[in-house]
Amino acid sequence: MPNWYRDLFASSSGPISLTVRTRIAPLLLKLSWDGYPLVWSDKNGWTFRVPVKDETKYENSNVTRADMLEETNLTLKDDYAHVYFKLPHKDGPTARCASPLAKGYLQYFEAGALSSKYELAKEALEMNASCSYWISARDRIKSQMVIYEAEQDQSKSSSQQGFILPQIIPMGTITRRAVENTWLTASNAKANRVGSELKAMIKAPPGYAFVGADVDSQELWIASLVGDAQFQLHGGNAIGFMTLEGTKAAGTDLHSKTAKILGISRNDAKVFNYGRIYGAGLKFAATLLRQFNPTLSEKQTTEIAQKLYKETKGTRTRRKALGQGTFWRGGTESFVFNKLEEFAEQERPRTPVLGAGITEALMRRFINQGSFMTSRINWAIQSSGVDYLHLLIVSMDYLVRRFNLRARLAITVHDEIRYLVKEEDKYKAAMALQIANLWTRAMFSQQMGIDDLPQSCAFFSAVDIDHVLRKEVDMDCVTPSHPNPIPAGESLDIVQLMDKGDAAKLDESVVPDLPIDLSGYVYDRQPTVMSSLNSSTGLRYLKAQITADDKELKAIVKEAEDSGESGSGSATTSGKSTTTKSTTIPKGPRGRPPKPKVPPPPYAQPQQAVLMEVEDRWTAGFHRAMKGGKETRPWLMAGSGMKRASVGMGGPGGLSSTKGSWAADGWEV
Repeated sequence: MPNWYRDLFASSSGPISLTVRTRIAPLLLKLSWDGYPLVWSDKNGWTFRVPVKDETKYENSNVTRADMLEETNLTLKDDYAHVYFKLPHKDGPTARCASPLAKGYLQYFEAGALSSKYELAKEALEMNASCSYWISARDRIKSQMVIYEAEQDQSKSSSQQGFILPQIIPMGTITRRAVENTWLTASNAKANRVGSELKAMIKAPPGYAFVGADVDSQELWIASLVGDAQFQLHGGNAIGFMTLEGTKAAGTDLHSKTAKILGISRNDAKVFNYGRIYGAGLKFAATLLRQFNPTLSEKQTTEIAQKLYKETKGTRTRRKALGQGTFWRGGTESFVFNKLEEFAEQERPRTPVLGAGITEALMRRFINQGSFMTSRINWAIQSSGVDYLHLLIVSMDYLVRRFNLRARLAITVHDEIRYLVKEEDKYKAAMALQIANLWTRAMFSQQMGIDDLPQSCAFFSAVDIDHVLRKEVDMDCVTPSHPNPIPAGESLDIVQLMDKGDAAKLDESVVPDLPIDLSGYVYDRQPTVMSSLNSSTGLRYLKAQITADDKELKAIVKEAEDSGESGSGSATTSGKSTTTKSTTIPKGPRGRPPKPKVPPPPYAQPQQAVLMEVEDRWTAGFHRAMKGGKETRPWLMAGSGMKRASVGMGGPGGLSSTKGSWAADGWEV
């Protein structure tokens, strides 16, 4: 019996252990890449073997030649008739493929690059992709904390209704987002994924409905608003205008445009765009491009990523005439990133709306300049998203109590919110959500310095009224484990909601069951976080952020140097110079004022070794033994009872007299 076959059995009497995750499975299925057989390498993972004469076929492809110099398998290392190429991996050419039967390789099967002599191979791959979600989520789902009515009330012993208590950590990250490993990360239902209908299995009790909404492009809108704040105008910068005017239906929103440019799906473009806004770099972009469009070679991937970043984020530039710090220029999102970096570089970074602070671990005085910039930019956006959610919940709490709505918060999932509402109040709760969203957006705009709110972003695009939890009300949630479609729910925009008439009307004549006393709250307008940023809105600095042309930038810098006032601006029209209001850029780096010379608090001091004072017992014992004498060489003292011949010999005339004196102090000689 060969060893590879014996290894498939855990014991001599046990069943065979052979799955798609078993190392030998690809060999048994005779998998190949472009017709070349797959070979396992201990150093490079799964590779495919190509004759030397065919090596040129893969010069400009998305596969990388495997380096066999350090290969432990001598058969592969000494094979000079063939060349080995690593299977492509979503993490780049340095990563190795551990299993070609993983769900990420299904697209290669469908494209024909990865193939097998047996039809069973594709079935095995599809089965693995189908079951992967359930395999990873099964234990978490079965360990949920469930409370059944029958356990709490004996009179309802026949009831099968129960409630799940999600084990949520309300502030589980530095961005104050909630953390929970099942419901906050649950997958949306997919036709080929077992168990992905999980959320839709949560049903509203009889007589109730789930009323909720997804905040439309929440974090994208916040980021664009940060850029617009420099102009104090909605749609003032490129990404702000696209967010305001672009629509998904017309394919003019940011995600649709990015998808078209890169040749990927809109959902994939979402991941790409949010990654950029959060400060991810070229490596992240290249990894995503490789994952979403596996036909691209490594060179093509890098070139596309660099080009896209240059056109969106821009080019990092430093000009002393415009300030000592660096800034982005020439990109559609340069204004956004410059302002986000200013937020991150505050002495005590705070979110622009509610002024929530960042953890001390990421405060400027505890880290090197420029360190953890991606995390700090991510914090500025995501933590503002948490501010949005808090404002929305507080607004809804007031409206629910003010109009006696029978509703309670069921769950929030980052930018989604769901209320459990009595059937009779579902349209009123939907209207309350729209009003709460209007208040929240208005608060954000006002705190950013824009006393205006466009109607296009004031309301939810739709409020969902449904009897189950799911991403969209029209999803049938048919999966391999749930073949029966779920009836559609109801999705209403603000116009359709107003057409409901009295059913959706929030009547001001309603008297709250519990009086709401707001007299104890005095509104005291505080300076906004935006106004405290150490930045310039001078015309020259704004123009420098816009330009992508080096010649134009030189002209702006020269104009600033000639004027002698950094950041002041002058616009020239028809040959006449019109001086505008100037704002001097501070001498320190933009957005980063000089650190005050204040000693750090004790807890921020570096650890130091503290030497404790120790008594000199040796000297003290010596003087006591010598009776306070001045002789420093007692072994030469005459008449001390010491005899040179007996020193160290323990003779009768030896150290008896001295030993007694020393021993009394605890010392032995």
